Amino acid sequence: MRRSILLAAPLAAAALLVAGCSSSSTPAETSAPAESSAPAESSAPAESTAALKDPGKLTIGLIPSTATSENLGVWTAQFKAAAEVFGYTIDLCDGAGDPTKMEACMSGFVTKKVDAIVTMALGGEEIPNGMKQAAAANIPVMAEGTSVTPGNEALYTGGIYADNIVKSGAATADFILGNADLKDRPIVGVEITQNYGGQGYVNGLRDELIAKGTKYADLRDTNLADLINSMTKVSEAIFTAHPGKIVMIDFSDFGYALWGPTVKRLNRESEITTITRFDNPSSVKAMKEGAPLITAVTKQWQHWFDLLTALAAYHVDGTPFPPNSETVNEPGATVAAIADFPAGSDRFYPFDPALKEQIKIWEKTYKLQPSTLSAP
Repeated sequence: MRRSILLAAPLAAAALLVAGCSSSSTPAETSAPAESSAPAESSAPAESTAALKDPGKLTIGLIPSTATSENLGVWTAQFKAAAEVFGYTIDLCDGAGDPTKMEACMSGFVTKKVDAIVTMALGGEEIPNGMKQAAAANIPVMAEGTSVTPGNEALYTGGIYADNIVKSGAATADFILGNADLKDRPIVGVEITQNYGGQGYVNGLRDELIAKGTKYADLRDTNLADLINSMTKVSEAIFTAHPGKIVMIDFSDFGYALWGPTVKRLNRESEITTITRFDNPSSVKAMKEGAPLITAVTKQWQHWFDLLTALAAYHVDGTPFPPNSETVNEPGATVAAIADFPAGSDRFYPFDPALKEQIKIWEKTYKLQPSTLSAP
């Protein structure tokens, strides 16, 4: 089975299958859903009128492809902070990079009769039985994070709220070709043909380069079953084959953590620029320390806002879920160096100010709870 999971960085995890950053409260692995407590109240919401709608007390089952992923930890924290204002409870079950565990999470959520199930950085083919069970129970399944494997869109009965990873890859290609320091360098990189969450991004970048009259000088596949060793060995082979200045493309958010030591050992920090995905804390830390690293980013939190808007309207008014054409996009897709980040921010697109603005929109329609949670 090809796993379509966005890849990220727990270096000690041999079964590492996604992209993300563990927050300070990364959930423990479980094979069945772990209940979480409802958010605490602090102060009154900004507006309160009798005309506002009650969004209900929903429980949402959340399945990240692996809870140890750095970026998925960030995304989970953002979801909890945004869902808190509706009074919704997030029940998290760790997929642990294992389709068997993901299926167990789905079955558990169906048994518990949650109001919706959200998968994060999955392609759909990992959980065929769970999809059937949720459909039979009339529980909407929603995808978040990255666009799903082509052909699996219909499995997500509650819609897909995610970056279009092909177009995000194309945006990275356009950045390279428009950058005076990078455009004339050979473009090299790793790919992951066994995993759409990483490969879709590479496909978009590759195809955009070809459309603009150029191509990868070297693109080598990696082995999902032995990913860390594979990425480390393949990257070193690429560096050996290409002396001089190059641009190294990472399909994940943790490649530089693997091949950065090699770059230093070869004394090529002024020659090899890595473009990674997502401004997770470890990448930003490395960038601040002077690593030759830049990052492809989007306003990823917009997908949580769209998902919650759709879910509330569905449960309160019976509004049909929006088509994927409205919710699969790449808001603000760009590539950023640390110097491009807002002053004093560790995120290129900070979440907390965006949530405050979104609450102003939601509170015109719904009775909201106090906002007390913060997220990267």
